Amino acid sequence: MCADITKPSLYDRLGGVYAIASVVDDFIDRIMIDPALNANPLLHDAHHRVGKAGFKYLVTEMVGWPTGGPQKYTGRSMRSRLRSSRNSSLSCRAPRRTSLVPPGR
Repeated sequence: MCADITKPSLYDRLGGVYAIASVVDDFIDRIMIDPALNANPLLHDAHHRVGKAGFKYLVTEMVGWPTGGPQKYTGRSMRSRLRSSRNSSLSCRAPRRTSLVPPGR
């Protein structure tokens, strides 16, 4: 008897869409209010230009798709975003962070 043993996808090992969405939910809540990330006014505006729910949805798609889930990313590509901000002072470089956990937690 030969059992077909296949390794579960990363998506399945992460727990599927609900587990991914839970992590994304917490992560986006943290970065949207982070003072170091929002010190750049253009980045602050970009974080708050769209609603949190829509942003979280797109990030969940973005994580689900390459990890083996059925999601397909439907947002704008990074290349198109960078092209539209090429003449702005928005930089791809972010300040180095050691933790997204706020002090005192």
